[in-house]
Amino acid sequence: GSADACYMLLHPNLEVETPNLQTLRRNLERGTDEIKSEALQQVITGTLQGENYEQLLMHIIRFVMPTRNKSLKKLLLFYWEICPKYAADGTLKHETILICNALLNDLQHPNEFIRGATLRALTKMREAEILEPLIGPVRDCLEHRHAYVRKNAVVAISSIFRSQPHLIPDAPELVQAFLSAEADMTCRRNALSMLTINAPAVAVQWLQDNAQLAASFDELLQLAVIDLIRRHAQSFAAQKGLFVRCIFELLNAPASSVKYEAATTLIGLTANPAAIKAAASCYISLASKESDNNIKIIVLERLDQMRTRHEGILDDLVMDLLRVLVTPDLDVRRKALGIVMKLTSRRNVNDVVSMLKKELNKTVENSDYDKSS
Repeated sequence: GSADACYMLLHPNLEVETPNLQTLRRNLERGTDEIKSEALQQVITGTLQGENYEQLLMHIIRFVMPTRNKSLKKLLLFYWEICPKYAADGTLKHETILICNALLNDLQHPNEFIRGATLRALTKMREAEILEPLIGPVRDCLEHRHAYVRKNAVVAISSIFRSQPHLIPDAPELVQAFLSAEADMTCRRNALSMLTINAPAVAVQWLQDNAQLAASFDELLQLAVIDLIRRHAQSFAAQKGLFVRCIFELLNAPASSVKYEAATTLIGLTANPAAIKAAASCYISLASKESDNNIKIIVLERLDQMRTRHEGILDDLVMDLLRVLVTPDLDVRRKALGIVMKLTSRRNVNDVVSMLKKELNKTVENSDYDKSS
């Protein structure tokens, strides 16, 4: 049997009259691509709101499915995702054979956009009877010349393996081989994410073999590595040394998002004072160099949380934190100054006061200059 579909309510446009079945049937049958597109959008919206448009399924298959219009094809993929595929007795409708055939043709289409969009649509389908005949073409797409197709093929394989593992039991091995041979970083990120979720042991083994290259990965793949470590550090405790070394390297990554995620992950991995200091230094660097004041505030809040958990460890970094005071934003300066006051101790009080005097003198000089101007 099948689970009942879960619909969502979309607020209708009250200025536009809701078309009846006869009008929709006529527009789908005889309209131009633009008219068919509008009619199909109305069918999709109505179906999502719980309207029964099952009578239009064959009309859409006969008159819309043969189109070569890319926008209409994309709408069709949305429709295949949400259209009722089961009869009242819980069995798949006979028309789904035609849907399956349409998807098969699009998976072998010469246009890479249509192939990629079709692969993406498969991630929303759970019916084994529809997916089974498509497994071969999906696997073939892993070797397509366009990275756009390959990256979506990995996502499709991951989704199929999660929902219907018996259809593609060798998916982890298949994606592992793909990851080893692939050059495109986005494809590699998708492959590593798939293994992280579905075959963590394989993903950790790949990281062991490639940890020395982590610094050369692009931002997306570095974030995928951090996600792997964050998810599975506890399950693979024997590899903690590898994980910590890898995260330490990523603290120096050029991308701010990687630095932030690496610092946050490192704090969860270990309470070693050197690691805590390294993560805090990374946060301070981000707060100093990032232009977005919201990011500065978020990073400083993280730093304040670290201070409460690891008292005394961050005291040596107070002079570095004072550099954040050059920021023009008052909220950021107030937040940074609040942390500085809490980190001030007998050892560093003279240095802090000296630095604050300098900042105060600069402020007074600038104020006098503005008045004279």
